[in-house]
Amino acid sequence: MTKKVKKRSASRSGSATRSVLQKQVVQPDYYQKFQCIGSDCEDNCCCAGWRVDIDSATWQRYQSCQSETLAPLLREVIQLETRPEKKSPKSFASVRFQPDRRCPFLQADMLCMIQRELGSEALSDICALYPRLINQFGRQQEYGLVVSCPEAARVVLLHPDPITLVMGEADPAFAKRDAITYNYLLGPIDTQVMNQLRVLVLRILQWRELSLGARMMLLGSLLDEVSRVRSAGRSGNVAEIVPVLETYAALFADPGYVEGEFDRLPGDLPRKLQSTTGFLADFLTSVDPRFKECILAFADGLLGGEASDSARDTTSLFGNYQKNYDQYYLPYFRDKGYVLENYLVNDVLVNIFPFGRGSFLELYRAMVFNLAIIQVMLVGMAGHYKGLTDARVVQFIQTFTRRSAHNDSYLRKLTEALTDKQAPSFVEVMWMLKER
Repeated sequence: MTKKVKKRSASRSGSATRSVLQKQVVQPDYYQKFQCIGSDCEDNCCCAGWRVDIDSATWQRYQSCQSETLAPLLREVIQLETRPEKKSPKSFASVRFQPDRRCPFLQADMLCMIQRELGSEALSDICALYPRLINQFGRQQEYGLVVSCPEAARVVLLHPDPITLVMGEADPAFAKRDAITYNYLLGPIDTQVMNQLRVLVLRILQWRELSLGARMMLLGSLLDEVSRVRSAGRSGNVAEIVPVLETYAALFADPGYVEGEFDRLPGDLPRKLQSTTGFLADFLTSVDPRFKECILAFADGLLGGEASDSARDTTSLFGNYQKNYDQYYLPYFRDKGYVLENYLVNDVLVNIFPFGRGSFLELYRAMVFNLAIIQVMLVGMAGHYKGLTDARVVQFIQTFTRRSAHNDSYLRKLTEALTDKQAPSFVEVMWMLKER
């Protein structure tokens, strides 16, 4: 962004920063609305085949179990970690899943045998928390929900009002567990400054006067400028970024300027379609039935069948996309634009973006590419179903996240795909933000 603006601080950054530094748990306002629906869940997490680590204390507890039905199974399917480089007190053992990827402790009523016999306190950390998670940012602890769970996805994505952060009491059951997903160590002053950056990121993503693409462009520009200042600084003082934050906060007074900058941003829809469909065709194999249902609908609606054959016909692909976007995709998102907004905001919260694993540029690229995949897939699905519903949109985003966020192979392939683009800056990936 090149417009000269008078510097002023974000109106909410001061109060938000003070609140998150208090010794309470920070959580999004939808967090307390989530309740596990147990056996009614349409995509049970105990059937996902995810690795379930068992910490050393829990393993010892299982070894002393005296239940006639549970004890033999615990000893049979809990296997010790034998690789020295992988073994730790938190990854002392793991559960050996059945060939169909079901947990061996899952009963016919789709409830957990361990919880029934020993209580929830006997569950491993991942089983006790999921889809909740705990992050540590400086001295503040934060709770979040991951949308790979169907019920969590409904709670998060269908939240119509802008998401706010609230203070809540720490869950005593979680306090006893060492289950921090991200632990970002900062001193009090640095935490205060970085929280100003985080508040500004959330304000940008929820700036509903702008199109979602314009918001993402502004976010990339902000992170690019912050990265430049941090790289050029010699003192190591994070307060050097405060003038940048003030400059970008002042842009909220002129949404027309920002949207105009986005309008001038060059796009390349044929390249976007080829990139996303090609990546998906190479990766999305051996998927669960609910995700496969989405893929088949996408392939029929956008590609007219098998992706490997039709993706080569760029003209047909482009024409199908334009038709589906205008007639079936856009009518839903005119009223439900907050769904994708909530997906991005929740991603920022659960991954403490942009401070997660990787550089600002790497994390921004991944966010842009994932958003592009979701948009293109939903355009195809909209064409197949001749429209979209809350249920279908939630099903796709939830199953896509279940497949991608918990899969190291996806993350590796995504990184490789982005690296192959030879994109040295934030601007070089912004062409993917154009939906038309």
